Amino acid sequence: MSLADLAVEAGLPVVSLALWSAAYGIARLATRPRGTTPAAPTAEPPGPESPAVVSLLANRWRITPDAARATLLDLAARGHLALRQSGPDPAGTTVHPTGRPADDLNRYERLVLSRVVERAVDGVVPLTALGLHDEQRTRSWTKSFRRLVVADARRLGLSRRRFPATLVTALVAAGCGAALGVAAGAWHYLVRTGGLENEDGDGIFGAIALLVVTATVLGGIARRDHGERDTPAGRSAAARWAGLRAWLGGQAGFADLPPSAVATWGRRLGYGTAFGLTRVVAGVVQLGLANRDLLWSSYGGTWRQIRVSYPSGRLRYGQSLGWITFRAILAALVGGTFTGVLGSLWLGSAEPGAAEGPLDAVGELWVRLSSDPITLGFLLTGLVALGYAGYLALRVLIDLVAPGSVTGEVLWQQVWQRKVVEGSAREYVPVNHYLVIDDGRSDRTRAWVLPEEISGQCRLGEVVTARVRPWTRRVRGVTVHRPARSAPGGTAAADRFGPDPGVDDGDRIGSDGLLSAEEIGWALGRPVRSASTAGYPDDRPWSAEFTDLHGRPALTVTVARGRSGRVLLTLVRAVGRPLAGTGDEAYLGADRLVGRRGDVVVLLQPGRDVAPDRLTGLLDTALSRASARQTDSA
Repeated sequence: MSLADLAVEAGLPVVSLALWSAAYGIARLATRPRGTTPAAPTAEPPGPESPAVVSLLANRWRITPDAARATLLDLAARGHLALRQSGPDPAGTTVHPTGRPADDLNRYERLVLSRVVERAVDGVVPLTALGLHDEQRTRSWTKSFRRLVVADARRLGLSRRRFPATLVTALVAAGCGAALGVAAGAWHYLVRTGGLENEDGDGIFGAIALLVVTATVLGGIARRDHGERDTPAGRSAAARWAGLRAWLGGQAGFADLPPSAVATWGRRLGYGTAFGLTRVVAGVVQLGLANRDLLWSSYGGTWRQIRVSYPSGRLRYGQSLGWITFRAILAALVGGTFTGVLGSLWLGSAEPGAAEGPLDAVGELWVRLSSDPITLGFLLTGLVALGYAGYLALRVLIDLVAPGSVTGEVLWQQVWQRKVVEGSAREYVPVNHYLVIDDGRSDRTRAWVLPEEISGQCRLGEVVTARVRPWTRRVRGVTVHRPARSAPGGTAAADRFGPDPGVDDGDRIGSDGLLSAEEIGWALGRPVRSASTAGYPDDRPWSAEFTDLHGRPALTVTVARGRSGRVLLTLVRAVGRPLAGTGDEAYLGADRLVGRRGDVVVLLQPGRDVAPDRLTGLLDTALSRASARQTDSA
């Protein structure tokens, strides 16, 4: 094979694909939505656009989960829905369709309204029950909502396709040209090797198939949905709405407003949600659009959303240095075998003295390489393996001599990998955990890997310094600087903590539904599951036990009424101190806390490693729910 053959068969396809990739990259850069200069802060909505469209403009022409939440709150502000919060916990808010005619609603607003009507039973549905459990149906609903919002924005002239039809046509044509270059290289190879002389015509069919497949793939990339981009009118509208965002962001406590505050704030609460400024609303209103990739953080003094990636597919991610060193040694052995043994045999077969000078030696080497492609392949594989071994060894050395550290707030901790317990086919124990720490430097971060043996060194909400291996993103140890704050208002913790994937639905409903495992996990800073629940009639107490994933006691919840409740209250009152603002009366002991609301008494007994004063918000939530149930049953 000559240099000209190599240039046509390898160089032409590579150059063709590289040129198309460069054109595609330039097209993406040229069509990015441009920024806007915010207008002066204003307290009134500066235009007629809906919150969903405003969310599109405020998020650089991307649809986020806040668009659907904002639409629901806007429907409540306009009288199509009523939001009622019976207790201090925003998660207990219920939604009531009012039956108002929907003549003034557009299609995506009707889509959200129909979700509420569909889920309502006897005209009421809990706000936290609006999510769909069917993943496929959720995707379909989300796609329909996004499509309708985008169509409305285009109708108003505020948005347009990121890749216009002319650009798509040009990229498709360029893709066909690149496919011709790839097919030409394949055709040249077949001609040189005699592949076209096959009577079955396999060579010709293969070249044509390669042309069609390459053109189809590149054309499909060009034609896929690349999202939206700005228009002059859209940039002008985005600048106007940025003034309202600035004003709402400056209002103290706005992020902590519950959904029921729409009765006071009106449509401005919906627009604030569209801007991503309402933390509590984001934690309570779930319409099947939220996920663990978008977490809330208050580290640094202001609430903001953090985008998190979980690169579990990378070989180095979370691995110990010992295992990576073993892989480096194995790669070195393979590479040394291929390059040493095969290389020496191959080079040793050359006739001594055949080459009279360096140029002759190079020419002879090229001829031998071209005539023996199999041995060449093994040698190249060996060289690649040696290079990979050297790369791994260098990175291991850097991680050893230059470990890193990260300081910030723990936003997420969840079991990632498990292994089967020896002797059991169905019992699993955790091996590694995901750990997300916000260091306040960026709105994007990547999860670390926390080994099981040190998983108890940090908890959700704590400010910590983690000693890490930067390359493998493996945590070596954690130092706590500030304990976690109590959950605000007893808000459900699923948005911050997330359910453990190994716990089924039955484990998530403990205390007869009085407290969920997610809420308890938020307060304790680690995943828990319901271990047992015992109920008794009359005024005798009933209790529920929660354990961590190792089976260790995490929390016992006891509910009593009448004489039994008074006894529990008296026992802790005698040795504890009063807690202000919790129930009708509450007391904190050395290892437990108790509270009363009406005739209901709730006792919380945490595990040995949990300070009971961290559970005051949990006690208030339990009292509110237990008292409400007693009222309903009466």
